[in-house]
Amino acid sequence: MRRLLPCLLALLANVTIGAIGASPALATDAFDPTGASPQKTERWAKLELLTDPSERMVQERFIPLVEHHDPEVVAGFGGDASPPSSQVLLHYAKGWDEATADTPVVLVHGAGLTSNHCYADQPIGQPYEGMAPRLARAGRAVFAVTFAHMHGDNFLQAEALANAIARVKHVTGKARVDLVAHSKGGMAARIYVSDLNPSWGTRYRKDVRRYVMLGTPNGGIDVSFAYPNLNYWVLENKAAAPLSWTEGLYWGKWLDWRERSLYREGAFPGQAQMVARWDHRVGRTRAEGQFDVTTTYEGGRGQVSVSRGIERAIEEGGDLIARLAQKPAHADVELAVLAGTSNWIMHLVGERRGPSDGLLLVASALDVEPMTKKGAKLIRRSLLHLNHLQLVYEPRAYEWVLEVLEQ
Repeated sequence: MRRLLPCLLALLANVTIGAIGASPALATDAFDPTGASPQKTERWAKLELLTDPSERMVQERFIPLVEHHDPEVVAGFGGDASPPSSQVLLHYAKGWDEATADTPVVLVHGAGLTSNHCYADQPIGQPYEGMAPRLARAGRAVFAVTFAHMHGDNFLQAEALANAIARVKHVTGKARVDLVAHSKGGMAARIYVSDLNPSWGTRYRKDVRRYVMLGTPNGGIDVSFAYPNLNYWVLENKAAAPLSWTEGLYWGKWLDWRERSLYREGAFPGQAQMVARWDHRVGRTRAEGQFDVTTTYEGGRGQVSVSRGIERAIEEGGDLIARLAQKPAHADVELAVLAGTSNWIMHLVGERRGPSDGLLLVASALDVEPMTKKGAKLIRRSLLHLNHLQLVYEPRAYEWVLEVLEQ
């Protein structure tokens, strides 16, 4: 369970959007979808390493806690546990070349995970089969991506996703794909279908039929600021998740946690982009025993911690949630959204200021109206009594996804 908390503590780095006319060559224009480097795999029919030659696809910062640890993924990235974000793994589900359905599916994982943890035949550490084989049995050609940095910059991941879509179109001969994204993975998908990419990035190519969201923080998330004790949970469990504290008291010692924070010095470049305030709508936590509630949220030195506050995180993340709210999805994309309503997660009663999946407020997950302002059609909006992690692991979620793809 230690590797799973990051899916929910959804919190990135400031990227400036410039004018297209003055931009250098687009990254995916430099990417050749006809070529890929085959890798060994035991969990999939095929595994390929895709590499974008654009100099904009940089090496992001890692610390050992957020490096890749799955041997197959490390080997897929050429033996590199901290690969550059110019690379992305493309997984092919068994039966992809015998599919009967017209539209291929590309699965996108959330923070702190890989597609081997989420979607494979037997996901790492899970009792269920993954979503990929379930969709494949229904005649779908199923693919999945694994990003280089599991907490990476969402703009870089949007570009990597665009490359993967280009490759899938090439190998299948199809013009469009369906995207299914869990949690943070929805940020890359939404940036792409909304054309909210930096001036050097790939423009949306009208190649997504449906975009399916599973527990995606469409309205943003503030859980790590609202519940300060989550910082201690992350520390105690050595979870690959960011802290909202930069310093603090831990087992009698005052420690510096800046490299583990979601601020600029940290190794979680994709997290601050998803932060948004919810205290104006649902308040702060009133749970007994929470330390430094005010200083964690607003910034300052408390009894056991120092925080720079939520506004600093939003600023350093480029206020992405607000910018996405002003950038609708392309009119040709059909949308579907699933939110969880079980707040019992990882042996904890999680987010409870309002209905939630334990990490993400239902109201945030369902905040898709801004995406529809220029004609994108919302075809399904549903709730299931699942927590944030179950939305990507539980067979009821798989069946819901399949229904959406087939309607």
